[in-house]
Amino acid sequence: MRHCRTALIVLACLPLTACFEEPVREHVHLTIRNDDPIIVTVVQEVASSDVARGNTELAYRLDESRDTIDQSLDPWSRRFALLEPLAERLSIERLEGELRRSIHSAVVPSFNDAVRLLEADGLTGNLTRAGGSAEIQLYPTGGSRATYLQRQEAERRLDDWSQRLAAYFEAVADLYAHLEERPDRAVPCFAHVFDKHEGLGVTGPLDEVEEELVTRAKTTMEEVALVLLVPDDDAFSLNELTRLVYDPFPARLTVAVEGHVLSFEGWIEDGGFYERPAVDAWNALRSFEGRWISPDLVTAAAAPLPEEQQPDPDVLLFASLPRRFTSPPSSGDVEAALLAAMVPESRLQLRWRTPPRVEGEFVELPSEWLEAMAAAEATVP
Repeated sequence: MRHCRTALIVLACLPLTACFEEPVREHVHLTIRNDDPIIVTVVQEVASSDVARGNTELAYRLDESRDTIDQSLDPWSRRFALLEPLAERLSIERLEGELRRSIHSAVVPSFNDAVRLLEADGLTGNLTRAGGSAEIQLYPTGGSRATYLQRQEAERRLDDWSQRLAAYFEAVADLYAHLEERPDRAVPCFAHVFDKHEGLGVTGPLDEVEEELVTRAKTTMEEVALVLLVPDDDAFSLNELTRLVYDPFPARLTVAVEGHVLSFEGWIEDGGFYERPAVDAWNALRSFEGRWISPDLVTAAAAPLPEEQQPDPDVLLFASLPRRFTSPPSSGDVEAALLAAMVPESRLQLRWRTPPRVEGEFVELPSEWLEAMAAAEATVP
């Protein structure tokens, strides 16, 4: 796999730019109020054409994504067109003439209408209300957006990435074995791994053995982080490809409910909303924490997020964490573990206590629905 044109000389000292951020992003957000209508908000974001950096495949993908959204020919617009919403709004954001963001919201009469949007991409479910509580359940229905060629490419690149991961786990295990004998050298070694030295006192130079161990760790970290980068001759990163192949619903999905949550299963709770876990290579790697090494260096230093949201490892804290390592796995072991981890949750369940209904409390006028959609859009995480 060829490297992104933004070369990763050393992962930790890289200015973590939008190169790690996926070039095309989709986010579906459901706002479930205490009345029957549901507010569905779909946000689509397309990176600047500058991200392509001479990559014709990626440039074509970005142009096509912008054009289809601009002409309402994208899959989400076609799905919205099949509904009969109580209210609907669409906004387009452009920078220097380029479409960069689309926000499409609709108030649909029932949860079943919202499910019609989700079913086209591999999720189904239901909402029940009884005895002062409500519950939604979602289930994957199978299927995939990926083409046959994308499946083949994902398989080939997963095999390559598994070899890189095996080399990474071995390099970090060797570093941790050294630090087990010399725990006093943890801060200097991690300072060099993450290339962060300010406020740490004396962090170097490393001795010859440490220099070799740290260099191997940083080099293999770089190779593992390539999963987030789009190769020069392709339009998708491996992380995106694995989501297309293995996740029946590859868009980000979040839910916000009105009321006190009683229980949830399969969701990730974060600041008042609930997110369906993504099924992809990066999240599979995150699930390996503690399996062969702990703590993990790569996921502490990078993420498939914008520059301003990239992780910022605390060297002193990291050096104080308990370190564990086992015999390094083979590339076959890693690939088998990746495939096992990229299986979607069989059920997503969320149950909450609903506030008492008050007559005349709920939105009925179209103008008020527009305000409700605007408020829902403002809270999309």
